[in-house]
Amino acid sequence: MLQRLLFARIEVWVLVALLLIGFLMTILFGAVVLREERESGKYGVLGATSIAVAEIPDTVKSILKNKDRMLAHAQSRAGDPSGWSFQNAAAGSGISGYWLLSRFEPQERRSIIEMVRLSDGQVMHEWRPDVDSILATAKRTTHVANKENWTNGIFRYFSPLLLENGDLILKDSASPLFRVDACARPVWMQDATMFHHSTEPDGAGGFWIPSHIEPSKIPRVSEKFFDDALAHVSQDGKILNEISVAEILIRHGMQHVVFPPGVTNLDPIHLNDIEPVLSDGPFWRAGDLFLSLRHPAIIMLYRPSTDEIVWMQQGPWMAQHDVDIIDDSRISIYDNRAYFRGVDGRVDGTSDIVVYDFATKTMSLPHHQAMLDAKMLTLFEGVYAALPGGGFVAEDTPSGMLLLVGADGKKLGQFVNSDSDGKVYQIGWGRYVDENMGNQILLQIKGLTCDGE
Repeated sequence: MLQRLLFARIEVWVLVALLLIGFLMTILFGAVVLREERESGKYGVLGATSIAVAEIPDTVKSILKNKDRMLAHAQSRAGDPSGWSFQNAAAGSGISGYWLLSRFEPQERRSIIEMVRLSDGQVMHEWRPDVDSILATAKRTTHVANKENWTNGIFRYFSPLLLENGDLILKDSASPLFRVDACARPVWMQDATMFHHSTEPDGAGGFWIPSHIEPSKIPRVSEKFFDDALAHVSQDGKILNEISVAEILIRHGMQHVVFPPGVTNLDPIHLNDIEPVLSDGPFWRAGDLFLSLRHPAIIMLYRPSTDEIVWMQQGPWMAQHDVDIIDDSRISIYDNRAYFRGVDGRVDGTSDIVVYDFATKTMSLPHHQAMLDAKMLTLFEGVYAALPGGGFVAEDTPSGMLLLVGADGKKLGQFVNSDSDGKVYQIGWGRYVDENMGNQILLQIKGLTCDGE
């Protein structure tokens, strides 16, 4: 029976008809996928199914290429002690405050956020948000993010922001934004745009966060162009404003930075940090924004109230991240010193911390030796925080490592996010929490009973 079916003769007209129907169905399937990408939810279940089918090759390719997607990109710290380690018993005695550590927990196969006391590495509070449920209804409205990453097993918390009541503002490198309480229960979710990289408070209860404008309003630009934007978000998750960085540059006569002649680059800006100015000073005003544009190696001081570029400098930093205001005349910059010449990425010597002084228009490298000794080769990402008393914390994100240095420039300790087998796993962008603020938060949430505890 089966043999007769397999080797039965088929009329030519039947074969042609089947081929024609198959061709038309392929066109229809492609049209549904394309329209669903552009107008999320238009075809309901049919659209979602079409997208899922279309992504099968990419999913299979991703699985085959990297069996464990949450391994750190560099395994250079695999031989170091796992977890927190200090140079000696009293190493952290002069260190105050906490570190908000975002990391993938290999035993649980999910990312978590920990509030860690820097003096001894003790975890004071933990958050384990259920991303599977929080983002279950999030709209697919973007070409810059893959919804398959919005799951507990893959999601990585980029630059979590701790609020005074123990709530967190969270996102991945390209995802919706959401807020959870001290028990990691959802408060709100914003999916009108995709958020990425840093999250910083505006000083009035809101936040400035990089986002993407889709579709871009720039004429004659590819649908896949990364139109990085400055998103101003209220404390209840509403988008107050969204300003295209590319349009800022174009308005100020710098179209060549966005679209350099002879080069096709769909991600020419790569905004990775927005640092709001919270008080007036001799060189800036409250409400100004320091911007880090990675790909053109530009640090910019932008004034949204007047659409003014107050100051801008390109280099000598390379692929830089994390701009911080030190005082009323100085800023710090995490200088990755990374370069790409068409073969692979390398770091020139060591990643470093550049301090730029607006009063003297000079630069210095106050932590050069400490960064060099620690072999900080941060090809991408990276976070720096100055500590009270002169020490600092530096996060070598691609290596899953955190460096703790004292005021004398000597290494006090480190954290490596590795498992019992020595494999190092990814961390997100951490954040320093002042001791007073941290103590107040811990006092508020002391004795808190969460579901399942």
